[in-house]
Amino acid sequence: MKKNSFAMLSAAALSLAFAWPADGAQARRGAAGGGRTSVIRMRRVNVARPQAVRAPERVGGGSLHVAPPARNERGAAISQRAAATPPGHHAAVVRNQGVVRGIESQRRGEMTPNHFYWHTENGIRYSHYFDGRAHWYGFYHGPTFYWTQYNAGRWWWYDVGASRWVFWGGGFWWWLGPGDLPYAYIDNNYYPYDEAGVTVASPEYQEPPKTIPSPSSGRTLPSPDGKRAVQIAGSDDEAFLYDNSVSAPRYMKFLAKDVGAVKYSGGTAAAPLTILLEFKDGSFALFDADGTPQNTTPASGAGSAAPVPPSDKPASLPPTPTSAPGQ
Repeated sequence: MKKNSFAMLSAAALSLAFAWPADGAQARRGAAGGGRTSVIRMRRVNVARPQAVRAPERVGGGSLHVAPPARNERGAAISQRAAATPPGHHAAVVRNQGVVRGIESQRRGEMTPNHFYWHTENGIRYSHYFDGRAHWYGFYHGPTFYWTQYNAGRWWWYDVGASRWVFWGGGFWWWLGPGDLPYAYIDNNYYPYDEAGVTVASPEYQEPPKTIPSPSSGRTLPSPDGKRAVQIAGSDDEAFLYDNSVSAPRYMKFLAKDVGAVKYSGGTAAAPLTILLEFKDGSFALFDADGTPQNTTPASGAGSAAPVPPSDKPASLPPTPTSAPGQ
C-alpha cells in the first residue's frame, strides 16, 4: 500500500470538537501503561526493478551431485560452514572486475569434471568447479563458504532454507516469486518490488506512557467516517487511539511515539478503515480500526501468496566447505 493513497485530513476535519468522557480524569490515570506496544515500522527502499531472468536450471543447469572439497589449493583442511542466507559479501565479488575477467578467460581451460580449480584475483580467493554441465564458483565470507553460478553475466545463489534460486542485481539478491514478481532480500527477509521500490518492515516494541494526556494537550485528528480519532500529544509526540462512535469518545490504546502525521484510508463497507502514522524519520506504520499493527509485506521467507514450488530445485548442492586457514 502506498502512502499517497491516504487522503490527508482537511482543515475543517481537524477543527472538529473532541469531547472527553465525564470520567476522563480516572480514565487518564495509568490507562496507557500496562505493557509494551507492538509497532511494525515500515520504510521505502529505492531500488531499480531487475531485468527479467531465468534460473540456472532452466538454462542448462547441471547435475549438482558433487562432493565438497576437503582441502583448499594449499592442501589445508576446509571446515567453514555453508552460508545459510543470501551472502551480502557478494557485492565485493561483483565489484572485482578481475574475478569476472578471470572466470571468463579460465572457463574454457578448466573443463575437467568434478575437479576443483583455485584462484586469487585482486585479493579474492575462490574455487571453480565444473560438474560436467554447469560451472560453479565458491567464495569465502567470514566464517562461511558459499557456491554460486555465473550465467550470461548474472550471478546466482541457491537458498536452501527457502528452496529458491536468487540472483544478484543492483546491489541486492532477488527472487522471482509467483507470476515472476521480483522480491528483494533486505534485512534478512524477502520483500516484493512495488513500482519504484521495496517496502521493508521492522517490527519493534515501544513503552507506552504512564498516563493519557488531557484533552487540551496536542492535537486530535478524527477519521473521515467519524468513528475513530487519534490524539498526538506530549514531548515525544505520542499517538493515542479513541473510539469516536459513542456519545463520549472512549480511550482504546496507545499506538506509537515520534509521530509526525496521521492519515486515514477506507472506512466503508468495501474498505475497512486503515490508520497511517508517519514518523519523523520518514518511516510509517499501518493500523486497523482497533489499533492492531498491519504488515503489508510478506513474512520471512514467504510471498504475499503461497510460493510456487520451484521446478528448478537442485537434487543436491555443490560442495560447501566451511573454513580455511589464511582467511
